Amino acid sequence: MSIFIRCTLFLTALMVLGVSQDAEARKRRKRKGPPPTGWVDGETGTPACYHTPIWDGFNEIDRRMKRSEAMDEVLNQWRGLRNDGINLDPRVIEEVETVLLGRPEKIEKFVVDNLAHCLSGDAAAWSAWSKGLKAVLTAGECNTPLDYTMFDYLDIGSGWQRPLNICKGNSIRISGSARDMYRLSDESPWITVLGDPAISTLSPEWPCNLEGCKAGMLTMRFVAKGSGVETIVAVGASAMFTAPADGVISYRINDTSFFDNIWHTSGSVIDHTAIEVSPAK
Repeated sequence: MSIFIRCTLFLTALMVLGVSQDAEARKRRKRKGPPPTGWVDGETGTPACYHTPIWDGFNEIDRRMKRSEAMDEVLNQWRGLRNDGINLDPRVIEEVETVLLGRPEKIEKFVVDNLAHCLSGDAAAWSAWSKGLKAVLTAGECNTPLDYTMFDYLDIGSGWQRPLNICKGNSIRISGSARDMYRLSDESPWITVLGDPAISTLSPEWPCNLEGCKAGMLTMRFVAKGSGVETIVAVGASAMFTAPADGVISYRINDTSFFDNIWHTSGSVIDHTAIEVSPAK
């Protein structure tokens, strides 16, 4: 190899090394100073991305306000208001906004994760992430607390009825009107939700077969989600219950058959037991 070729290769190598070092130096210069916050323009043809505020730099009141502001900025980009080509599903936006408004402490991580998807430049992955976000934000939560009052009428001709979702820790009161009467057969006495103490219900065929259970009385069942473990409660006129886990409650009269159950009738008036389920006071 001639001296001229060797010199040329050596100079080329030095030039490549110099370009590489210059690029690395520019990167180091860019890293200096505080990280960007707010809107930062992307490269040509890519949308601007909203960078996270310095959360620890705010007092508690200002931090809450900044969370709200950051959420609005991100969601407005999702709505297409920045005219940068980003326009996500309105239903998804509404779901995410509703979840975050109820859980403002999760906004900070939401903004961080959104920034990562924006910077990736993968619009399809960004959209897919947004569609699964509601489930991620509410993972492990019970979304159906029994925080309202439910009114119904007892059906003495069927089994467990009117299933209601309840969250772990919810304390409720279930009650039935104790003046309305029915009976379990043509030969049995007229009873109310308090039941008939003359009939033993300790055998397994009775839904409520523990001490305190009576034939025909109002009874509640709780079924835990996941494990399926059942808890039976002898209600009578009223009972309080606190859910040990997320689950479902339902109720019925404590009976083994329904074909011969009848309501008491006085003239043209037929009794109907009213049921109320409400949060415990």
